[in-house]
Amino acid sequence: MPFISLWMRSPTHLTKPFVATLLLFAYTAGCAHIASGEYGVSLDATGKPSSTESQATKLRISAGEKTRMSSLYFGQIEFTFENPTGEWITVERVALDFGSAKNNQAVLFPWGARLDNWAAATIQRNAVRDANNALALELLAAGGAVAGSAGRHAPAARAAGGFASLAALTAMSATHAEVRAETAENAPIFEGSHLLNVPFDVPPGLFVKRWLVVNTPADPSLSCLTSVVMTYELSDKTSHRIVLGIRNPGAAGEWQANVCSPKTPDRL
Repeated sequence: MPFISLWMRSPTHLTKPFVATLLLFAYTAGCAHIASGEYGVSLDATGKPSSTESQATKLRISAGEKTRMSSLYFGQIEFTFENPTGEWITVERVALDFGSAKNNQAVLFPWGARLDNWAAATIQRNAVRDANNALALELLAAGGAVAGSAGRHAPAARAAGGFASLAALTAMSATHAEVRAETAENAPIFEGSHLLNVPFDVPPGLFVKRWLVVNTPADPSLSCLTSVVMTYELSDKTSHRIVLGIRNPGAAGEWQANVCSPKTPDRL
């Protein structure tokens, strides 16, 4: 759900009816726009767009950067999985490819305490920026989405944290998540509505939203990440590949500002 910021002279001007109206507007605005961005394009085995593959897919998937939560080294990407069919669809595995071996080696996905620390720091940064000037509703949403799952785990588990690379995740993908957690010390644990917390269900006729936080290094030779190829496997054992644009046109954020030109986010 997108959120809005309203610039005002002082927070004291907010009345209860006004806040209620604002919340209702934010809710209805979110319902009007289900997709996170442009819809993904299905690919064949050679990596070329395929209308045949597109017709065979059961899900419509879109993606887009949440620029409100971006910073120079971090980007938050939202994914929306829409299920137009009349049956439950279970996504069992998700794999990502950012276009090159160098890109895949460079990008990291914070998890556990590292992810919580990123969320807290970004929320505090946004609060400082908005102090006495704006009503930033997305601060509440981001805090609940990331930190809200902490209560389901013991303090010892939440003390762990780190970064997971695509290479590490690929090496572990052959082992069931529960087995990994029991046998691998400090194994990456993705919770809640994180994209890599699989499996997850998409109800018939409805949609689910998942998110991903990407950490990129301060390397000027690293490409500007504008798209990602997602390979996902369903419970019926079918596998599908799609290419997704992750930069929303006209909404340039701070993520990778050192390597992305102002017009780069407009490209897929």
